[in-house]
Amino acid sequence: MPLPASDLSRARTVLVVEDEAQICALITDYVEAEGFATRCVQTDQDAYRALEHDGAYACMIIDVNLGTGTTGYDVARFARQIDGALPIIFVSGQTSPESFHKNGVPGSLFLPKPFSSDELLARLNMLVGDNDD
Repeated sequence: MPLPASDLSRARTVLVVEDEAQICALITDYVEAEGFATRCVQTDQDAYRALEHDGAYACMIIDVNLGTGTTGYDVARFARQIDGALPIIFVSGQTSPESFHKNGVPGSLFLPKPFSSDELLARLNMLVGDNDD
């Protein structure tokens, strides 16, 4: 049975959590070019609200360092309490792969900044690629 249109659109939306507006816009451009809708928020509190009230997301791309407030790791753990299968891609220019392995959520991926559109989209497709078999 096909999903209703409203559920289908949410299922194709990527939540981008990035405190730097230019990077958020860049990620949004990359992801939308791949055929996804996006919702970009710039604070941990906006991310918590989006996760609680907006319904399902296809994926969350989140910066580890969100300025003030909690970290991207904290937001990801909260997201997984709501949706235990939510695909998550962590991005960071300051966090090491070792920190990601210690603090990231299971089944997530890490992408160091700076990254190319090809690198981001490869990870996105690894997690939520076209599954229409």
